[in-house]
Amino acid sequence: MFFQTFILSFIFHIVELKELHEKKIKEILDEKQLWNMPILDKEAGVEEVLSVLTGRDHVWIVEEKGSKKLCGVITESDILRLLAPHHLPKYVFGKRYGISLHYGTAKKAKDIMHKHLIKCSLEDKVGNVLARMVNAGIRRLPVVEKDEIVGEITVHYILQILLGKR
Repeated sequence: MFFQTFILSFIFHIVELKELHEKKIKEILDEKQLWNMPILDKEAGVEEVLSVLTGRDHVWIVEEKGSKKLCGVITESDILRLLAPHHLPKYVFGKRYGISLHYGTAKKAKDIMHKHLIKCSLEDKVGNVLARMVNAGIRRLPVVEKDEIVGEITVHYILQILLGKR
């Protein structure tokens, strides 16, 4: 009996997943989610970025305070590269090499953010967005309309929908 219940549940989730793939992002995006997104402006200091990253795994970067015009993202992985000891190659003498906390070349969010973002829109289908995430090796995408961030889609968010928690 347990096995039959498991199989029926498994089949139900496959059907539900196929239905989810066909939905548009605007159909699944929770408006309350926008209030909870980690956002800083590009002039924010590295300390501010690190403060946000103590509680989140990423922070979206916008042009200026009060704006939603998206211009970058900073993830935990980016910060890990900044925290690791930075060794200069032997052929570089007397120059600062790359972005580094150690050498003081990373001072603001704009110094360390990824500028070339992979985005999605409210009209994109969930299946296409998931494929984009897999192909790029990323776990989150900003939802952007007219260059402004209106939400985000993450792997965790999709899993919560599939498990009926959203």
